[in-house]
Amino acid sequence: MSKMHLTDRMIGLFSPETALKRVHDRQLLNSYLAALPADPKTHKKRRKSTGTANQVNRGARAIYQRARDGDENNPTVISILNELTTNIVGPDGIRVEPQPLDREGNIHTEAARMISDWFAEFSLSQNIDGEFSRAETELLSCRTWLRDGEVFARYYMGLHPQLIYPGDTPFGVQPFEPDWVPHENDLENRFYEGIQRNSLGQMQSILLRKAPGSIETIQVAARFCGHLKFVQRVHQNRGISLLHGVLDLITDLEDYDQSERISAQIASRFAYYIKRDKSIAENEIERGGDMFLGMGNSFELAPGEDAGIVESNRSEAMSNPFRTAQLKAVSSGSMVNYSSVTRNYDGSYSAQRQELVDSFSRYRVLQRQFVTRWTRPQYRMALQMALLNHNVTLPKDVDPRSVLAAIYQAPVMPWIDPAKEMTGIEKGSRLGLQSLSNYQRERNIDPLATRREIAAEREAMDEAGIISTADPKHNLQSSQSKET
Repeated sequence: MSKMHLTDRMIGLFSPETALKRVHDRQLLNSYLAALPADPKTHKKRRKSTGTANQVNRGARAIYQRARDGDENNPTVISILNELTTNIVGPDGIRVEPQPLDREGNIHTEAARMISDWFAEFSLSQNIDGEFSRAETELLSCRTWLRDGEVFARYYMGLHPQLIYPGDTPFGVQPFEPDWVPHENDLENRFYEGIQRNSLGQMQSILLRKAPGSIETIQVAARFCGHLKFVQRVHQNRGISLLHGVLDLITDLEDYDQSERISAQIASRFAYYIKRDKSIAENEIERGGDMFLGMGNSFELAPGEDAGIVESNRSEAMSNPFRTAQLKAVSSGSMVNYSSVTRNYDGSYSAQRQELVDSFSRYRVLQRQFVTRWTRPQYRMALQMALLNHNVTLPKDVDPRSVLAAIYQAPVMPWIDPAKEMTGIEKGSRLGLQSLSNYQRERNIDPLATRREIAAEREAMDEAGIISTADPKHNLQSSQSKET
C-alpha cells in the first residue's frame, strides 16, 4: 500500500474508511490496472502464469494423448487436422524446384532439369522402410507435428552393409512420434526430456527408444536427427500440440452435440392418449378394432372418446447460432479456416475471399516452419548423397555454391472465381509486377516442365496441322486485327 500523506491522516481521524479509499485510489492511478492481482471493481483474482517455458510444457504428453483421442473419435478434430495438413503439405508434398546457377549467375536450366528428374524418382521412396513416398511421409509427419506438437526424424546416409535403401540414393528418413523420445530428465548427462544440449542451447544428441514405452534407448547425434516442434515460447525444449488451447472447448462442443442428439431423439418420439367422457361407463365402451400408427392409418374410437398426442414443444432456434459461434472460436484458436472445417460456404465472393486470405496468411506461417525444419534439410542431405554416389552428375559450368539452392513451394490459396483470378494474373504479368514463372509457382506449377510441355505440344500440333487459339501465332482474331 502506498504511503499515507498528512491529508490522509487528518481525514483518517474523522473517517478512516474515506482515508483508506483515498490511498487505494492513489495506488490504482500509479499502476497498470491489468497488473493488479485482482480486479479493482469486482475484486476477482486474476490468473497468471509464472512458470518457465519448460515448466509449463510438462503437460505436453497428456495434451497430445487427448489430441490423439480426438483424432480417432471427434469429427471436429479430424476436420481441423485434415484441413491443416492439406493446406500445409498438400497431396503431392512440398514441391521443390532446384535453382542451380552457372558461373555468370543465371539459372542453369540443364542442371535444374537433371536434379528435378533425380528428385522425382527419389521422392517415390524416401522413407527408409520403403512403404511411404516422400509426399506420404510429409503428410503423416505434418499431422503428427500438429496433433502431438512435435515429430522426430532419423536420417540414414552413406553405404553400410546393414542398410538397405529403398532407392538408388543412399539416403533415407525414419520419422518418429514423440513417444519414442523419453520425457524424463538425466541432468548428470545433460539430457533434458530426452534431448542433450550444450551451454548455448544447441542440440547435440537425442535419445531414441527402441520401442514406445521401452526402457532401452540409443543415443543419436543431432546431425543425423530432425526435430520439428510447435512452440509458443523461446527456449521451449519440446513441442506442444497445436490444439492445446481449444481441446476443452472441443470437448464441451462434443457434450453439447450429444445433448442435442438425445433431445432430438426424445422430441421425435411421441405418445398418444384417449380422453373419455366421464358420463359413459367402462363396460359400455366398445372400440372398433386395434389401433395402428403409421402413414395414412386410421382407427375408430368408441362413443365419448377423443384421441390426443403428447408432443415436445422444445425450441431449437438458438442451437445453430450458438454452435456456429463456438466452432468459429475453435477454428480461430487452431489457425484453420472455419468454412472448410464446417463445410459452410455462405457469403459473397468478397467475404469468402477475405476468409481465404486471412486463413492462408496463417497457413503460410506453418508452411514456412515445416519447410525450414523438415523439407529443406532433407532435400539438401539427399542431394549431397546423390552427388557423392554419382546418382546426379552436373555439368562443369555449374557454380558449386548454388547446387543446393531451391525454391520450396507449398499449397497455394485456391481460386473462388477463376475468371477474376486469371484476369488479375494477365494484367499483373503485362504490367511487369511479377514474372509468369512466379505466377506459375504460386499455382504449384513447375515453370521449366511447363515450358517444355507447351513447346512439345505446339510442335506436335504444327506437325499435325492443328490450328488452336492456345498458340498466339494461331490466334485468328489477333491476326485479323494486325491486317486491318
